[in-house]
Amino acid sequence: MTKDNNDSLQELTWLEPQTPEQIVAELIEKYQKDSFYVLFSGGKDSVCIADFISKNYPEYFKGVIFTNTGLGTQATRKWVIEYAKARNWPLIMTWARKSFYDIVMEKGFPNMGAHKIIMGYLKFQSWYYLYRDHLKGLGGKPCFISGVRKKESWARDKVKFYSKKPIDVNATMTFCKPFLFKNGSQLLQYFIENGLQKSPAYDWFDKSGECWCGCYNHPWELKMLERYDSLTFNTIQWLEKQLQVHGTKEAKKFPNWGRSVGADYSKMQTGLFDVNEDYCGESCVVG
Repeated sequence: MTKDNNDSLQELTWLEPQTPEQIVAELIEKYQKDSFYVLFSGGKDSVCIADFISKNYPEYFKGVIFTNTGLGTQATRKWVIEYAKARNWPLIMTWARKSFYDIVMEKGFPNMGAHKIIMGYLKFQSWYYLYRDHLKGLGGKPCFISGVRKKESWARDKVKFYSKKPIDVNATMTFCKPFLFKNGSQLLQYFIENGLQKSPAYDWFDKSGECWCGCYNHPWELKMLERYDSLTFNTIQWLEKQLQVHGTKEAKKFPNWGRSVGADYSKMQTGLFDVNEDYCGESCVVG
């Protein structure tokens, strides 16, 4: 192979500032973490990172965590349970302490500006209480592993400040993103080469569908849900009817699911900490 060809190949190679191995080494050596729990949505990113951690760090890998938001695709929840069992991955499930129903009845349906608050209640708080009340008591030094990548979206790459670092500490919890610097082609290559699977929701949504809070969804997606995910569709329709009867005066100003118009949650606090929405599943397409 000529020098020109070598130079051309070098130009086509995706140069990562840190490899996954280097990131995990920093997590172990600098942060002294020895118990890895992978945040698992059923999407391709979380499947890849769970496979990577379980194979390369079996002595640290303690299992996967799926968060049931109460408004996710039923097929994804079932698939997560079945796939974790097939892979012999210990599975932990968490639930929100303040339900999506209660939030909607109080404030109305959210838009994407309210995503941080919604994610805080439906996911982040559940991880905090899991960490505080359970994981710390098991011994060792636990941390959460995420499949978040900068190249998932333009916003994560160029705007969101918290996508810049592969390791974050938030509210005493440590989060690590070993695949942060991988692009979509690299992820797909890893997925194929390792014979991985993903939620069947990808067949019609091209995402895991593990949360349908509506912050980053459009009203027209209800038609898709009506055809492919009747339980979620019926739940959204029911919530809209419940809001008309039981919602506050403020909530009734925002009676419809979807991002085009939504409630302002800026004054609503999670009561714990500043939520890092970077760890929401890929269904949210954090924009």
